Amino acid sequence: MSEQLKNPERQRMGISHFVSRAAELHPDRIAIDDLLNRRTLNYVELDARINRLGRALIRQGVRRGDMVAFMLRNEHALVETGFACARIGAIVAPLNVRLIAGEVAEYVNDHGCRTALADTEFADRFEDIGVEFRISFGDVTPSGWEDYESLLAVEDPASLPAVTSLDDPYRLVMTGGTTGKSKGVLHSQGGSVITVLADVAEYGIGRGWQTLTILPGYHVAGMEWGMFTIFARAGTVVFPASNSFDPVAYLDVVRTRGIEYLPLVPAVINPLYDAWDGVPLEAPRTVVTTAAPTPLALRRKLAELFPAADIFAAAGLSESLNLATQGPGEFLDQPAAIGEPHLDTRVLILDDDDRSVARGMPGNVAMRNFNTALGYHRSPEAAAVTWRPRQGDPEGLHWCFTGDIGAMDAEGRITLVDRSKDVVKTGGESVPSVEVETTYIGHPHIRDCAAIGVEDERWGEAILLVAVPEADAPDDSELAVLLFSWGRVEMSAFKVPKKIAFVDELPRSHFGKVLKRELRDRDFHRVFDAPSGKSSA
Repeated sequence: MSEQLKNPERQRMGISHFVSRAAELHPDRIAIDDLLNRRTLNYVELDARINRLGRALIRQGVRRGDMVAFMLRNEHALVETGFACARIGAIVAPLNVRLIAGEVAEYVNDHGCRTALADTEFADRFEDIGVEFRISFGDVTPSGWEDYESLLAVEDPASLPAVTSLDDPYRLVMTGGTTGKSKGVLHSQGGSVITVLADVAEYGIGRGWQTLTILPGYHVAGMEWGMFTIFARAGTVVFPASNSFDPVAYLDVVRTRGIEYLPLVPAVINPLYDAWDGVPLEAPRTVVTTAAPTPLALRRKLAELFPAADIFAAAGLSESLNLATQGPGEFLDQPAAIGEPHLDTRVLILDDDDRSVARGMPGNVAMRNFNTALGYHRSPEAAAVTWRPRQGDPEGLHWCFTGDIGAMDAEGRITLVDRSKDVVKTGGESVPSVEVETTYIGHPHIRDCAAIGVEDERWGEAILLVAVPEADAPDDSELAVLLFSWGRVEMSAFKVPKKIAFVDELPRSHFGKVLKRELRDRDFHRVFDAPSGKSSA
């Protein structure tokens, strides 16, 4: 009897549902305005190109469950490739465009990708990989590669047969790589569908809105937050005209086109503010900052730039996407928090025995949501550490243990104390690096900073502050003295850095996160010891 109550056909859908729906409802509405390639596609055209590419991949020999690696910029081919793979049941594997050839070969070969699809300028990075099919997007087709547009031209634009279900895998995403070699995280079609719908609800994204997306499209946030939310509302995704971030051009497009939705990362806020003419931009309705903590000073700048917008701070991770969202009412008043768990997410704060801690007390952050990843591809040992049952859990569910240390207050707001690996243990005390960073980013002469632990004979670990001075800051030695003094006023003595190093910029990942492992390995030339500010270089 129970088998008769199930209907597998009703599960036959996937993430490309949003494009199909928009093509039926608003066929002539612009779906993508690709300023980089000077190409505009309405929803009927986008839907047809997705179907053509899906058939081309099938003709090339791609089958359900096959991995298709791509390396593309924020451009229309990236959207077409992702949705075409989703429709035919293949698994798309987006690659960071900053990877070098050796890293591409290692990742693609490790995960058994059968097909590579790349922008022409990246073709040389695929020379040492063992794929069967190569497709090139661009004006020039390298030897041994098939031309993207030529493949699409001969295929039927009609709808493809529906072959996927909500629980099917469709995407393999690279972890951030901030701690070492990237792993591949598998996401399901249904998980992403629910994530997108939850994002639309949380951020209040309206029908037909436009976005100017600068979040990298090979990252999950660039897809879900940056594009899929807009496709779900039959809106328009605008891709910038330049490969590199141009704050002047960005502000001009936002103003002249009346862009309503702006997802961005904290690293672009200072450049935007510096390029701003002082006239508030009134068109944006929703602004979301993500990928890294957004200090109060940067939050205030966003509020000046976009006074009419609801501004959110969003936190997530590749392994489970949405973690928490901080709404407009808390954005300026609660700068240390990341908000309450996202609409589709449950969060627990646990001790080392997996027991819930009291509100306000720090513990391990564990989460579970509808897009909790299917696992790490070909890394079962690592997956067993990240996703596991909670001891004594009567539900018997697998939770995602994020590696974060956090606390939840009486209102359900979460504050991330630090990544567990980034807590500096100095002189018998545990100091969250984020607390040191939050304190120093408030200094008027500091533009950016990161705190790390370094070996020290006396303290075991000593706190090293790596700081990027503002252009009008005093010389290094004078600034070091000022910063040590600032720390002694603003923090407990054991939290004040024992060393301060100055650099021109911090190393960051493709998504704007500071690469602390690189800082730990670096030899600094402009470094000063406490308390006198005397140089130790």
